[in-house]
Amino acid sequence: MCFNKIIKRLNSGFVLVLLALLSAHAQPFNIVDFGAKSSYTELSTQPIQAAIDACEKAGGGTVIIPKGTFVTGTLFLKSNVTIQMEAYSELFGSTSLNDYADVPLATEEPQFSKCLFYAKDQHNIKIIGHPRSEINGRGYFFKHSPERPRLFRIEDCKNIEFDNAIIKNSGSWCMYFKACEGINIHHTSVYNKENKNNDGMDFDGCSNVSITDSNLQVEDDAICLKSSIDKICENFVISNCTISSYWASVKFGTASKTGFRNIKITDCQFFDSRHGAIKLLAVDGAVLEDVEISNIKMFNCGGPIFVRLGNRGRSYDKSIRQIQNADAAPEGRPVGKIRNLLFRNIEGRLTGRIDPPTECIMMTGLPNHYIENVVMENIHFSYTGFGDLDVKDRVVPEEEARYPEQLFFGVLPAYGMYLRHVKGLVLKDVTLQLRNADDRPAIVMEDVVESRFEQIEMEVHSKAKMAMLLKDCQNITLNQVLPKAKIDNLLEVQGAISKKIMVDNSTSKSINFKKTSPIYPPGK
Repeated sequence: MCFNKIIKRLNSGFVLVLLALLSAHAQPFNIVDFGAKSSYTELSTQPIQAAIDACEKAGGGTVIIPKGTFVTGTLFLKSNVTIQMEAYSELFGSTSLNDYADVPLATEEPQFSKCLFYAKDQHNIKIIGHPRSEINGRGYFFKHSPERPRLFRIEDCKNIEFDNAIIKNSGSWCMYFKACEGINIHHTSVYNKENKNNDGMDFDGCSNVSITDSNLQVEDDAICLKSSIDKICENFVISNCTISSYWASVKFGTASKTGFRNIKITDCQFFDSRHGAIKLLAVDGAVLEDVEISNIKMFNCGGPIFVRLGNRGRSYDKSIRQIQNADAAPEGRPVGKIRNLLFRNIEGRLTGRIDPPTECIMMTGLPNHYIENVVMENIHFSYTGFGDLDVKDRVVPEEEARYPEQLFFGVLPAYGMYLRHVKGLVLKDVTLQLRNADDRPAIVMEDVVESRFEQIEMEVHSKAKMAMLLKDCQNITLNQVLPKAKIDNLLEVQGAISKKIMVDNSTSKSINFKKTSPIYPPGK
């Protein structure tokens, strides 16, 4: 046989093999072909897993969940495999804990090892939904269970995508990502209110994350960035999302060991977040920096912005439950840093919890540890107003090591902003309105230094006596800071170390400036 003919036949054979491989790669893997049956009771874990494994073995492709209802226990996601939900498909989690595999515990509460989907050290995973399909963990069956399975738990993976998915009713956290890189979540809806610890999306030590055009309605934190491992959370974009949460629309922490950096949140709506909307927390030594939050609308939210630099100092070297006791003591890690925050174009009608009232913006660092370089521009909030509270002289505890939740600080002495241990704060074009009477000043500052306020308009009730109260503050510039009421004083300054408070209110020269002696003994 001629050498050229041999080469030609070999080439032809190679092409045929290549075409066969490409054909196999393109061929979808329908779970029904592997024995899955549409049923509310019959388990299809093994057939679905067989389809996933066959797809991976073929080099990757798509596993089809067709029209019907399929019940499953734990499924292990694999590299280069897409799970595609067709119209009118339902994938239900089993109601028996025996159908869920045990995987290693995570480092933070809830301390459960079971989940519906698990992946570790995989890449190129996709979950593609349909507007008439859903993945449902049926978490309501686990209300009194010793374990409450998560829905998705994805660890040490790269290139993960969720598109057009409807995910609901986890036993605890819904979507948990740890040490992952390259996560894209878009056009995805998460409904998770059937149990406690019903977070929406949690990211621990993840990077290069995009969450866009998504809807989250959850019982606990909606989008939560965590730092319990040595990898930093960085390079996040969250945009065009609508979010409702009982406890936080967006939260960094409480696990905050390493850090959070380069996070952008924009063009979102937060509603019905009665215990707080935005919470930025660094209490375990993390550096939290370079965060931009802009173009946010809030409705029926409390605690619109809570920024906390604390000293819990937890190392997270083992799985641990959260402790919320008032007598918590520092656990050893050094205090971290919070710096370079931008809040711009944020407005809202606030309706927080009543006992204690928690509608106030709160930023609090620690003595000798400032929250640094914060800009708040074009901020407009309407507050409920809580009548006569008589807390103007209340000492707000430092609570340096306690679980960082605004309500634990009790009733704050300001209705609009309480700012403590902050350096380099700029407020510009800010409006604070009251819908009802409130006897507290609009703004109270303690140990705020090197800061500037411009074009601030505040409604103040006559019983408040003043619009602003400054304690032990230095190098403060107030320009066009205007109360919308007839009150005794624009501001009252307290504290022996207060100095260089400069006021330029050219249109309100009748407003008095009052300085009093310290009202708190040193050390309290």
